[in-house]
Amino acid sequence: MADNRTQNATDASAVPATGGDTAPPTRQAGEDCSELPGEAAPGPEPSDDAAPGNSAAQASEPPTESTSNTPASAPTNAAAAAPAPPSDHPDEEPRPAFPHLMGSIGGKAFPLYLSMVATVFGTMVTAGVLGHTGTAVLAAYAMTIALYNPVSMVIQGALRGSMPFVAQNAEAPEALAPTVRDSLWLALCTGLLGGAVVAAVPLVARLIGAPAETVAAFGLFPYLMAFALLANAFQACATTLLIGLGRSKQAMTVGLVGTALSVVLVPTLVVALGLDITGAGLAMLLTALVVMAVAHALLRRGTVVNGQSLGLGSPDWSGVWHIARVGLPMGSTMLIKFGVLGLLAMAVARVGAAEAAAHQVMVTLVTFVFLPATAVGQAAVPFMARAAQAAHTTQAAQITQAARDQGDDSPGSGFGEVRRTMAAGLAVALPVIALSMLLIWVAAGPIIGVFTPDPNVSSLVTALIPVVFVVVLADGMQAMPGMGLLALKRTTPTLYTFAVCFGLLALAAFPVAAAGGLAWLWWAYALANLGLVVGQGGGFLRLTRARS
Repeated sequence: MADNRTQNATDASAVPATGGDTAPPTRQAGEDCSELPGEAAPGPEPSDDAAPGNSAAQASEPPTESTSNTPASAPTNAAAAAPAPPSDHPDEEPRPAFPHLMGSIGGKAFPLYLSMVATVFGTMVTAGVLGHTGTAVLAAYAMTIALYNPVSMVIQGALRGSMPFVAQNAEAPEALAPTVRDSLWLALCTGLLGGAVVAAVPLVARLIGAPAETVAAFGLFPYLMAFALLANAFQACATTLLIGLGRSKQAMTVGLVGTALSVVLVPTLVVALGLDITGAGLAMLLTALVVMAVAHALLRRGTVVNGQSLGLGSPDWSGVWHIARVGLPMGSTMLIKFGVLGLLAMAVARVGAAEAAAHQVMVTLVTFVFLPATAVGQAAVPFMARAAQAAHTTQAAQITQAARDQGDDSPGSGFGEVRRTMAAGLAVALPVIALSMLLIWVAAGPIIGVFTPDPNVSSLVTALIPVVFVVVLADGMQAMPGMGLLALKRTTPTLYTFAVCFGLLALAAFPVAAAGGLAWLWWAYALANLGLVVGQGGGFLRLTRARS
């Protein structure tokens, strides 16, 4: 998903990239592995993200001779040798104009958006093909995917924890190699565990009393999907690293290749060769293997890690865990969100068939309209991560200089550029979401008619377009600070916020649906999303202001 032009040219223009941070550390002062304000030693401290192989002395070496022993009889020379605060450096790269920053983020986000749309389209094709093979086959497919999708979300969320580390070392291949190896080990571990869960689908179906024809229809499909999940874990590892490096066009290539293969192989094996659900499993496994190979080829040959040794090697479990503890809360939030959405579907199903159908149409609309926010959020993470890295360096130097000259420990501007980058991401994503909803409102009849010919369902959805707009706009607003917390390597506030807001929504789902039907339930959903805006936005601002 990346630009094939000069290495990270757009990203570099947005935020000065520095190479001080390296692989995930084995120790940290705070959850984000950064020093807390006011704890800096007299002189720039080495980054806690530094790899064990880097010299600590080199990392902590003062940038000038200002800290060397200066004779007391030469105060004039000492003053001349003392460095100016970083903001006064004449050679410091000026930050880009806000419109230029928006353009840089939007340019990285657009390929990601196309890839997401293509992936959704490929999934719809697979479901449509299997739907024409028989009800039992479609039911077996649905049960397998019901476990496959949540497990896949957790794996992708865990691997996303590598993004800030990769972004902060986008120009340092030696520093990136340990992070790549740690990500590969994380992909292997999570892929094996997730594959075991997916392979257990037939056993789960028997335990919950699924119909015998559904159990008989599974065949080899769950086991093929288990291997596909492992391959997809390695593919997600490489794609996440590409996004972290700002290579959104290469990441888009990975998504488009996967969609093209799926659209061709699924109908061929299922319909043309008559392999039914086993053919679908084979198609998905072959697609996963090819896409995995493409993603790793693009990573190894088209980025700065070209020529580096990127094999698994022996695991550094502390590095693997450090990536996982940043990424796992992100995956867990998706698990919470879609689990509660499933609960909402069950609650509205008790109201009536038309309401249940309208609910599904509205969820589909929200999913498509929300994609720009997801794409922009992922594209903005490298910008924010590099801004955070630069802020750490600037903050330490400013504290040292202030303590030396004025006895003042104020760190100065700090993380203002991180907040500015998040604001640029919001300025890119929210207008697209608003225009998309305006289009749906203007052309409600034809758009809703794609999903259902039922006039009752169509009228329900049309009447609730305002609440759909509030839901998706709030979702887009909370996504950017959530990605900002990922860039800061502080993702537990995201998990806590989702647990509280969607936990309350889950508790209220059935009573609210019984009292006010579909409308009240979706207003409750909107209120939960607004809670996410307050929680995630407040957490992001608190963390960045505490360091500014």
